[in-house]
Amino acid sequence: MDKTYLGLREQAFALQHDKSINVHLENDKQVYAALVDIPVRSNIATLFCVIDGTVSLYYSTGRIDVGLGEKPAIRKAAMSLLVSSGQCLPYMQQCENHETDNSVMQFFAFCRDGLKTKKIDPESKEKEDKFLNFLVQNVITAVRAN
Repeated sequence: MDKTYLGLREQAFALQHDKSINVHLENDKQVYAALVDIPVRSNIATLFCVIDGTVSLYYSTGRIDVGLGEKPAIRKAAMSLLVSSGQCLPYMQQCENHETDNSVMQFFAFCRDGLKTKKIDPESKEKEDKFLNFLVQNVITAVRAN
C-alpha cells in the first residue's frame, strides 16, 4: 500500500470532535465523522467525511481526491451519511484496531463514545448493512456525478 494513503488514513483516525474540529456533540448518537474502506478489486478506496464538510477519497494506490465537499451535491450526501448513520451505532462494535481489510467494506463511525465499526456485506439482508451501504453508495454516486 502507498505510504501517502496510509499516512492520510492514520491522520483521519486521529480526528477528535472537541480538539480537531471544535464541534460540540449533544448526545452519544451523533456521528461527527466517518471513514469507510471500500474494496475495489485488490485495492481499497477510503471515503472520509467530516461534519465540517470535509469529504475526501483516498486510494491505496496513492491517488487522492480532496476538497470533494466543496460541491453541494457531494456535501449534502456526506452530511446525510453522517446524520443518518447514527441510527446504526447500536449495531456497531467498539473499534479495537483500524487495520485495512481489502476483502470487506468496513464502516468506522466517530462519535462521542469513541470509534465504532461495522463490517458491511453489500449482499447482506441485514437492514443495518443495507442502510449503511445505501448511505455510502449515495456519496459515491454524488462523487461520480460531479
